[in-house]
Amino acid sequence: MSGNKVVLVTGASGHLGAQIARMSAEAGWVVAAHYRSSAQAAEQLVTEITSRGGSAHAFGADLGSDAAPARALIEAVTAHFGRLDALVNNSADQSPAPLSELADNQWQDMLAATFLSAANLTRAAAEVMASGAAVVNITSVEASSAFPNHAHYAAAKAALESFTRSLALDFGPRGMRANAVAPGLIDRDGLADAWPQGLAWWQASSPTGRPVSAREVAEAVVFLMGEQGSGINGVVLPVDGGWSASARAPF
Repeated sequence: MSGNKVVLVTGASGHLGAQIARMSAEAGWVVAAHYRSSAQAAEQLVTEITSRGGSAHAFGADLGSDAAPARALIEAVTAHFGRLDALVNNSADQSPAPLSELADNQWQDMLAATFLSAANLTRAAAEVMASGAAVVNITSVEASSAFPNHAHYAAAKAALESFTRSLALDFGPRGMRANAVAPGLIDRDGLADAWPQGLAWWQASSPTGRPVSAREVAEAVVFLMGEQGSGINGVVLPVDGGWSASARAPF
């Protein structure tokens, strides 16, 4: 339990972000639920959390390469709650495209949404967080394993992992920590219909024979940002059912 500690979860209106927010609230965290454009989904999440006895509030912000929106978001959260104890950088762009078709602006947009927004938000949060605070960055197994048509996404996630390790060095002397969670394929409603070939391939190549759940990823995030993870700093933790540890051979 974390008492009245406050966590800001970016992209909380999405599938994984919402589950991280729910699990954080279940663990006793006060949740600042960030959204970019899905205000209704964010407010529904807040209502769900508060109806179960938790505390949450939604904050809208269009984060990107500009540091000003990130700073304004941190100021809004601290003005509302009076403190900030953890940051989960979850929001990202996921727009696959072949390398030959990627325009300059698509590279820039991906880096802005997936890496620079997290870097800017972390820099602003570091100014208000105190000893015991933690940052958890959501990366991907794609940061170290190539997938077709995801060059810009993988590069942005790899940058976020490297940033995490550097943060650990900067944060350590201040009694703060930075870690990352690298999910594998996350199960969701409609996945089998939307990506049947990919799901079948994952099931065949993962030791557990299935995707991970959003709850399994969220539990790892909550562990790393809480007191139970106080001795862990600078780690990238795969939550992929053993997929990244195997040779992924079809036999």
